[in-house]
Amino acid sequence: MPVSLSRLLALLLPIALAVLTFSSPQESSRQPVVLIDRVYGEPGSRVTVTVLLEGMRDVRSVTVRLLRGAEPLYGVSVPAAPLVNVTLTLPEAEGLYAVEVLANISEAAVLARVVEPLPVVRVGAWGEPLLVCFVWHNHQGINIMPDGTFHGPWAFVHVYESQFAPYYPEGAYSLHATLLEKHPRMRVTINWSPSLLWQWLYALRFGYYDGLRRVQVPPDSGEIAAVGALLERLRSLAAGGRMEVLTSYFNHPIPGYVAEKFEWGLEALEEELEWGLTVTKLAFNTTPRGAWIPEMFFSMKLTPMLVDHGIQYTVLDARYHLSSARGDVATPYEPYLLESGGRKLTVFFRDSEISDFISFGINPQDHAEAEALARRVAALIVSRRLENPEARVVVIAADGENWLFGNSLKAVFLDKLYGYVTGSEPVLEAATLSEALQRAQPWRILSWVPTNSWAGGDWVWTSRSENAAQWSMIAEAGRKYAEVKRTCKDPGICTATAFSLFMALNSDVIHIEYTMLPHTHTWSTQVEMICRQGAKESEKLLQKHFTPNLEKLNVHTDCRVCEPSLTEYLPQITIGLLLIVVAVLIAYARKRRQTLW
Repeated sequence: MPVSLSRLLALLLPIALAVLTFSSPQESSRQPVVLIDRVYGEPGSRVTVTVLLEGMRDVRSVTVRLLRGAEPLYGVSVPAAPLVNVTLTLPEAEGLYAVEVLANISEAAVLARVVEPLPVVRVGAWGEPLLVCFVWHNHQGINIMPDGTFHGPWAFVHVYESQFAPYYPEGAYSLHATLLEKHPRMRVTINWSPSLLWQWLYALRFGYYDGLRRVQVPPDSGEIAAVGALLERLRSLAAGGRMEVLTSYFNHPIPGYVAEKFEWGLEALEEELEWGLTVTKLAFNTTPRGAWIPEMFFSMKLTPMLVDHGIQYTVLDARYHLSSARGDVATPYEPYLLESGGRKLTVFFRDSEISDFISFGINPQDHAEAEALARRVAALIVSRRLENPEARVVVIAADGENWLFGNSLKAVFLDKLYGYVTGSEPVLEAATLSEALQRAQPWRILSWVPTNSWAGGDWVWTSRSENAAQWSMIAEAGRKYAEVKRTCKDPGICTATAFSLFMALNSDVIHIEYTMLPHTHTWSTQVEMICRQGAKESEKLLQKHFTPNLEKLNVHTDCRVCEPSLTEYLPQITIGLLLIVVAVLIAYARKRRQTLW
């Protein structure tokens, strides 16, 4: 139905007025920064709220109100200034409160609104501290090709490159050690993925060829020395109980997806888990009790495998796993026992909201905003027990490096967050997963957890046409891996085949944002070549120490499972044809000579 001009103006006029009233082109994206002098307050205490209005020239006044839910309890209005301090007196009742800040450009118009959580806690009645478990997943799929070239040096660059200047002179992996050393009461759990550790150990022993820069980096270079120094720091932190190490599958596959999709999936994943355990033990000289599931892509089929290899606990997602689980389901703020086939695996569920906020929502524009965001996260953690009085542990789990990149102030945020958490004792207490398990024994039992990932499905690794091509290659490579395993008894050939398949299964190169079809194609083809040529192709990899423990294996018994292709026979066929042609020509020449005589 046509819309008249008058009708259209009537619809658009309120919108236009709102735009003109509440924002200007220069200031529409500006927000006040709200700093509160504590993570939580006690009943009847006074807190100081500092409002920073840098660059917000049109603001005429600031209103600071204390909210309970959406209801304002009272407020204070003061003239605007670059920095405004307001003191609030907290109510006597414990509970969830918030500080609301309104930046006013007139008595009737608000330019910006910020709400910060401010829990009110009666510390004497709080009971045991609420345990806070930070679980960081530091990973790099093995960025290597069959000829030994590293097509990505990220495992090393993120150690020594100055990625957080001017605040910290190091890369993301080193930052974790630095902040733990700075905050002696902080305790964390970190999955230094076996694929990352393997690259470190490989470079420390042999150096590596950087395919991006086209240079050989020797093991005695300054870059590799920085890797060795960091590994020693991490070993010290682990030995001192400040950092618990989780193991994982060898080269960052997508475990639940592979287990459910492929007949050979469980066999390959079990070997990958064994390799991952080997690397973790080699790097840290310890037997890990917990494991990280790459991409948090879980399947119930993984449970027996994990338990049978000594894994006692893992971390899954509250939103996509716990919410649909079967059994005695309560909140994510306690560990659970997952029972399957007579086996029991302890599962912690991460706080999806806080974990995702750190992963995707932190992007401070200045030092003050980094501090405000850190206090906000700490306050949200405290609030979890006020929302759930039985809460015993809050797990925050995310990638340990990816979210930090692109803004040096994100590292400042993490530094401040550690300070706020450790400064909130006895209300909060940082703990490793093993410490949390000792102090918060699981008693609720789950019988089933859905096959799912942190992303709510497999779309991150299946959405592109290139992904479909990759999975087709991997499916064929997996079938040949299984054939080699069933037929060949030589450990060297089996190891080379497994290494090649595990390289192809690396989820990092199947991710929709980082799809690397040549990597998958090369390593899938390598499995096929070993299947056809046995010792010849296997030894090319084994001589480069492409084994889980970096030891060089030899092939003692050749084994060729797959029929060679016509292409492989082409040189022999060509030579044979040439010999036939030569023989025919010779015979023809002799016959002609006899005829002439």
